[in-house]
Amino acid sequence: MRVSVKSNAKINIGLNIVEKLENGYHSLDMIMVPISLADELDINFTGKKGRLIISSNIKDIPTDERNILWKVYDAFYKFIKKEPDEIEVYLNKVIPHEAGLGGGSSNGAFFLKELNKYNDNILDDEKLIEIGKSVGADIPFFIKNYPCRVKGIGEKLEKIENNLNCDVVLVKPSFGVSTKEAYTLYSTLQNKKDANIDMVKEGLKENNLKKVEENSENILEQGLLTSNENIKCFRRILEKECSTRFFMSGSGSCYYTFCMKGEGQEYANLLRTKVSNCQIYSCSFL
Repeated sequence: MRVSVKSNAKINIGLNIVEKLENGYHSLDMIMVPISLADELDINFTGKKGRLIISSNIKDIPTDERNILWKVYDAFYKFIKKEPDEIEVYLNKVIPHEAGLGGGSSNGAFFLKELNKYNDNILDDEKLIEIGKSVGADIPFFIKNYPCRVKGIGEKLEKIENNLNCDVVLVKPSFGVSTKEAYTLYSTLQNKKDANIDMVKEGLKENNLKKVEENSENILEQGLLTSNENIKCFRRILEKECSTRFFMSGSGSCYYTFCMKGEGQEYANLLRTKVSNCQIYSCSFL
């Protein structure tokens, strides 16, 4: 049995760190919204017992136990205490790596949901979230895949309304940012400015872009702007060359801006004449 699944990205609209936990993780308060930019998973359930076989259009992606698909596969079958099925997965990557768009976590979540379907929906969403959070912090969000206020380490999900009538334009520079570096630099911040998540939530519900933008802050970006020369330089270029406000998603390095509905592609084309060595995408909210 073959299935083809779109595995979409997300953006963060506001990201606060509440505290560092004893286990080394951080408790967060943020808004995450799914967007249309997507990878594709071509999954072949061979009908035999065996192992996972991964291939991809990106040569540098590991296809062994380091891959998030492998980790999800292993965790799922251990959880249900069943001999693993032989499954072939071709991963067509479109979502940029080390961008803060959740591409790997999305792949893991959508694969986990397909594993569950193939096994007669043996687990409910809460069990899938339990498995997912053991593999990656953003996987629980993609299990639900609707606009959420996200707390804890990513497992506490509150569904919210997003009525913002906008296109989203992404600008991913040629460099990435490791999540570890982003959190390390955050810890050195002297002056921190939190997002007003309540007001961002209101703005999304009311289709009030001004309220959303005025109350959005990303604490991880603030840390990166203290010491990461790539981010500092790229931010300056965006501010100099572009007329709209840009926001970093997650731990970066991708930035996004909002456009009037239907004008995203035109603005993306304009940005390509102003900002070089970038991947630029026009997207919509899901």
